[in-house]
Amino acid sequence: MNKNQWLSVCHDMVHRLDRDRLMCAMVAPPDKRDALVALLAFNLEIATIPELVSEPLLGEIRLQWWRETVARLFDGNSVDHPVALGLAEAIEKKDLSKPLFDGYLDARAFDLKGEAPASMMVLEKYAEDTAGSLHTLMAEALGLANMAPDQQPPIGKAVRHGAVAWALTGLLATVDFHARGGRSYLPTDQEDAEEALAQAAGRHISEARSARGHVPKSMLPVMLPVTLAEQNLKQLLRGGTHQKGMGRLFGFYRKVLSGKY
Repeated sequence: MNKNQWLSVCHDMVHRLDRDRLMCAMVAPPDKRDALVALLAFNLEIATIPELVSEPLLGEIRLQWWRETVARLFDGNSVDHPVALGLAEAIEKKDLSKPLFDGYLDARAFDLKGEAPASMMVLEKYAEDTAGSLHTLMAEALGLANMAPDQQPPIGKAVRHGAVAWALTGLLATVDFHARGGRSYLPTDQEDAEEALAQAAGRHISEARSARGHVPKSMLPVMLPVTLAEQNLKQLLRGGTHQKGMGRLFGFYRKVLSGKY
């Protein structure tokens, strides 16, 4: 499979299932977009496992296949799978961190258990280990390691807060969807779990915004989800679904032109 083929598969998958973050990724310079698309496609491969298997054991088998595949890619071996081929190029060219992949895959095992998180702290840890790891890998693809050593920690912190905000808002929007599949991500220790989830998402949006002065414009593709998460959260709190339409796009591109999130 050549690059045009695997890239087309990855792009089509992300366009269909994660269009918002694809829109953010397209803000990146052309030489960085393919890696971002491959990472987003990898996330979809893993995140959709519970919906594709009839029992948890089959999901564990798929998850283990990806653990072994990632290990092979970091050893320099090729795996004939469109998303794996995209990851192989990203790993080779962008010097991505294997521990982030490992932590991400380990955290995704929670999706197969069918158990609600015991507390908000557990849920936020899950969001950080999944979305936070993914967005940090995207930041690495955008050149995080090339930043000055004193810049990297505050950038990484902002990226992770933004990722957690994105994840929590997404989980809030998909409560009914997950319930139909027999899953719940609402913390069991909260009397009004949806309200607590919204408050936590808002807090992480504020934390990401407070670090804005430390985040260079080159990181905008991985920070723009903060803007979209805020738009979605406001719409959800008004009793609607994710915001759509030209007004939303206008707000998004205004942020792009300003270089802020």
